[in-house]
Amino acid sequence: MNTSVRQTNYDRREKKKVVLFFPTPAYDHYRIELGLALAVVAAPLEGKYDLQLIDERVTPDYEKEVLSNLEDAVCVGISSITGYQIKRGIAMARKVRAAAPDVPIVWGGYHPSLFPEQTCESAACDIVCVGQGDITFKEIVDSLADGKPPAGIPGCAYWTAEGIVVNEPRPLVDVNDVPPAPYHLLDVDRAIELNQRQNHEKKRTIEFHSSQGCPGKCGYCADAQLYQRHWTGLEADRVVEEVVQLVKTYRLDQINYSDANFFANQKRVKAICEGIIDAGINISWVASARPDTFHRYKPEVLKLIRESGCKRVIVGAESASEPVLELICKGATAADHLKSAQVCRDYGIGGTFTFITGFPHPPGTPAQETTQDLLDFIERLKKIQPDIRTKIFVFTPYPGTPLYELSVEFGMKEPLSLEEWADYNPATMKESQWVEPWERKLIEKVNGFYLPFAYPDSNMQKKLAHGAKKWPYRTMHALALARARTGFYSLPVEWLLFKTLKKETFEPIA
Repeated sequence: MNTSVRQTNYDRREKKKVVLFFPTPAYDHYRIELGLALAVVAAPLEGKYDLQLIDERVTPDYEKEVLSNLEDAVCVGISSITGYQIKRGIAMARKVRAAAPDVPIVWGGYHPSLFPEQTCESAACDIVCVGQGDITFKEIVDSLADGKPPAGIPGCAYWTAEGIVVNEPRPLVDVNDVPPAPYHLLDVDRAIELNQRQNHEKKRTIEFHSSQGCPGKCGYCADAQLYQRHWTGLEADRVVEEVVQLVKTYRLDQINYSDANFFANQKRVKAICEGIIDAGINISWVASARPDTFHRYKPEVLKLIRESGCKRVIVGAESASEPVLELICKGATAADHLKSAQVCRDYGIGGTFTFITGFPHPPGTPAQETTQDLLDFIERLKKIQPDIRTKIFVFTPYPGTPLYELSVEFGMKEPLSLEEWADYNPATMKESQWVEPWERKLIEKVNGFYLPFAYPDSNMQKKLAHGAKKWPYRTMHALALARARTGFYSLPVEWLLFKTLKKETFEPIA
């Protein structure tokens, strides 16, 4: 591609607007999580620029909103992970180019941070904000507003007519040195309303970032490269203060901590729980944990976790096979998974255990763990705590990770441009060298039907025991349990019947 034909003008003196766009991240109608990536980079700019945060999923007539703000724009920012969000980001970038070819387009987020030079080579991008964007993006905007390109700004790459310039990396910034995310710039109420309407959510729930990074070295996770396995968390007092304010402002019932590893620091978690209890706010909360960490928490802290409103812990188990856990550098064992399930039962904390199937292996060799192996292990978890939820995901190599490099070594074709990456969707890829199409369809059935019916939680058990619909539920339970235990899924008449009668007979399954 000849990038020298661009009309981008880095001299943005007299311009006052900063337009930030959050593209839809997936084909499917998943739960809408607030576009906090936009709010975080907007925070240091408040008071100096006219900030326009536009979310494709939430903002009505989002395209018109973006294009109508270009005349006085310093730049347009686009946040993206790998896959479909790139596709939607490119589509918007092309519209921006057509309407205002001189306006610089800045990309940030996981994917551009992993491939800054390749991203800048696309005509859809002029500048990449690499890694943490809080400080870097502010310096980029200030530089453009002063009439200068982002030369010498650490943590960014940018296009010039002579070629792509990649500046030196920026050292990681302590999250405590960054101002609070300006939630008021996001349409929080509309996001809550959409989740309640589209996803049957009863509680008013939003996300909150309380920490960054993870000390783990999991081979499938890009966090290790972006943050060099460095974890940093907001001070407990600040977390409590901001959460209490959000609960009061938006009348919240629940907070979802969207941290990679909320439970990395036991002392901090204890202080947060004590602060929430002392504040007297009645909320529930959800957070993610490593299986090797969670079950080692002290009993008094686990009690505080429950008392402060912890509704559910998301445990990234990934596998029950010791060779696979070693391959992916999980740093946890199947025994850790079982112990974490025991903790959930003993302290009345809901647990969701996630697994991944289809990890790479050499061509011509069998998988070290099958979907049936995972189902057998899930049955063991359910015997410990029937209310545990589980979900199986199909592995997709994420760029910047050791398992991505291994996948390429084993024959995976690597995308070579931003446009090619747009069709590489970790959430919905239809092809995999290590998961057959029939197995992918089976996993869809397992997640949506066989697991919840075969191993019913307390809500499902009530439906099995009482009510006018108990016999359809009992029939499905018996059939699903037989399938899960035998591994025989041919002629799935019960699955077809479930899909046909779902709306009329069966309530939505969480």
